[in-house]
Amino acid sequence: MVLANLVVYLLDKYLSDYIENLDTKKLKIDLWNGNVVLENLYLKSNALADLNLPVTISIGYLQKLTLQILWTNLYTHSTKVTIDGLFVLVIPKTEVEYDAQRDAKEKHEAKMKEVRKVEKLRKEKEAEKNAKGNDKNNDTLLERMQLQIIRNLELSIRNIHIVYEDKSTKPNHPFSFGITLNYISLHTTTPDWKSAVLKEDTPLIHKLGELSALSIYWNTNAKSRTDLARDDAINSLKEKIAIDNQHAPSDISYILRPLNVKARLVLAMKPREEDFERPMFDIKVDLDEISLNMNRDQYSDLLDLLEFLGYLSVQSKYIKYHVKKELLEKKTLRNWKFAYEAIVNEEIRPRFDCYKWENIKAHLKRCREYRTLHYQKLIGKLTHEQETRVEELEKKLDVFNLTYIRRSAEIEARKKEEQEPKTWRRNVSKWWNRNQPKDHPELNLEKDMSLEEKKKLYDAIGYEGEDTSTSTYPEEYVDIDFAIRLNMLDVNIWSKINEHDTQFRVIARGVIPDTSLIFKRRPATDALAIYVDLGSFQVFGIATNSSQSELLNDSRPVLVRPSALSSTNQQKFLQVEFETNPLDKKSDYRVKVVSQSLEIKYNAPTINKLAECFEPDADRNLQGVKQVAYSTYTDVKHRSFILMKHNIEKIKVLDIYIDIQSSYLLLPENGVYQE
Repeated sequence: MVLANLVVYLLDKYLSDYIENLDTKKLKIDLWNGNVVLENLYLKSNALADLNLPVTISIGYLQKLTLQILWTNLYTHSTKVTIDGLFVLVIPKTEVEYDAQRDAKEKHEAKMKEVRKVEKLRKEKEAEKNAKGNDKNNDTLLERMQLQIIRNLELSIRNIHIVYEDKSTKPNHPFSFGITLNYISLHTTTPDWKSAVLKEDTPLIHKLGELSALSIYWNTNAKSRTDLARDDAINSLKEKIAIDNQHAPSDISYILRPLNVKARLVLAMKPREEDFERPMFDIKVDLDEISLNMNRDQYSDLLDLLEFLGYLSVQSKYIKYHVKKELLEKKTLRNWKFAYEAIVNEEIRPRFDCYKWENIKAHLKRCREYRTLHYQKLIGKLTHEQETRVEELEKKLDVFNLTYIRRSAEIEARKKEEQEPKTWRRNVSKWWNRNQPKDHPELNLEKDMSLEEKKKLYDAIGYEGEDTSTSTYPEEYVDIDFAIRLNMLDVNIWSKINEHDTQFRVIARGVIPDTSLIFKRRPATDALAIYVDLGSFQVFGIATNSSQSELLNDSRPVLVRPSALSSTNQQKFLQVEFETNPLDKKSDYRVKVVSQSLEIKYNAPTINKLAECFEPDADRNLQGVKQVAYSTYTDVKHRSFILMKHNIEKIKVLDIYIDIQSSYLLLPENGVYQE
């Protein structure tokens, strides 16, 4: 089966990239049997290389991975994926003892990932260019396959803890931040949302997704786990996973308190047969409360980390010249040797070497040899010695040369294949090679699947072939209806109010209740609509009653609130609507913004404490943070300018309605408002 081959290839490829000492032969056998159980796996130290950050994995442990695929009834039975226990400890690269062999291997893997990324982007651009003439309104095979995958998927992910620990940024003040998750589940239900096993084909599929106790934390003065044994560190990570908001570890400072999410998904498998009365994807997401928190120490650590990241990148580059040897030498002498080796090997020698004829000649020879070997790989197979030589050449060539050479060899191989006469022997050889395992298989259903496989797939997903009509969907039909409802969002700023305080208290709280976001898509005209509603917006200051619970707002002054809203008023504080290609066809874009008036009161104690909380230390150099902020600002500015220019040139009619009520500020005498 073509799809089975593809699944086997993808799992083998991606698991091999991230898992140490993976038995790929056993994995393939288990996959074909339809039952994969992998236990006690360890992640590679460079599994996070794609993030381009100066970090490495100190401990990465996958407790259990289960995959159940019934190949004989792939299109009608559920595919179950279960992950139980993923624990990852990430540290700066500079905290790991340098290993030249490991460093060379990681650099080679990172380089080839970059090459494959460039090649993938090029192929996507070519595919997009070739598909420009296709009708976007078609009920495409890809969409139907996506629907079928979601229909049959049963997902369970439990006990996740990923943490970054840093002893280098602030040696006397180590910190850690991480993400924990109790579980994620996605399963099939009855129409009244009770778990069930789907045994027959129904027009509507109900899926219930649950996310339990997702949290983000940041601990200051944290105790590092890098000094613990591997098993002890893993057990420590297990113990710190919150079950819910009420049963969270007390020694963890949460930025995001444990969050629960429930999603209800209704899939219309064949909307055409129901006269397009239901959307293909009807998704409702409910969130009870999102609680965000930040204190003075966490903010200080964050600034230090942003400032130190640039230094970590440079340090990880030159750490190979700072190997701890000859410790009997004076520290000043070791530092001078380090500076000399780093400058000579990274700056001076490369400049001189690139102009030497023997180096130019050797580089050209490597390029030609790599092109020959890669071309041979595309049209046939390489021996073990040739594959080893390819890896050696890849380590010496840069990304640009590798990408250019591989593309050149690919073009030549394609021309050779087109020019070869279609003889009986060539057809047999092509058929034989097609049945051999490929390093980079591509899913081309028209060419690779047999008629029997196509029929099974098309019958299962309700696909009737490409529809070339221009009215596949009615103009008013909404195929995606996605709604999010949030009962409460509160943001808390914590700090010490008095110098003798031993604990942080809430100095400011922002509250946004009753928030909703709705997204709808109409495929016939490639239109979308976004609706955002905020029920209210309030900001509270420092409590006047210090004995009151930090969770209550009774004794807190109200700094910001809507001036016209009341408990009986159904009007929202803020309403935003954005729509493209509206049904009335009076405009290309429609924008509507309605906002109520805000009453803002100045409160000196709260404002002063906020200024103290976010004031950087006098000895802190924020140059790195400023560079990151400026780079982000420049990037956003550039992208916004291009987007606005494109839209202005493209838009014929823009319908804008903005109604923002004026707000007012009360500046009381002595800085405190008295009723």
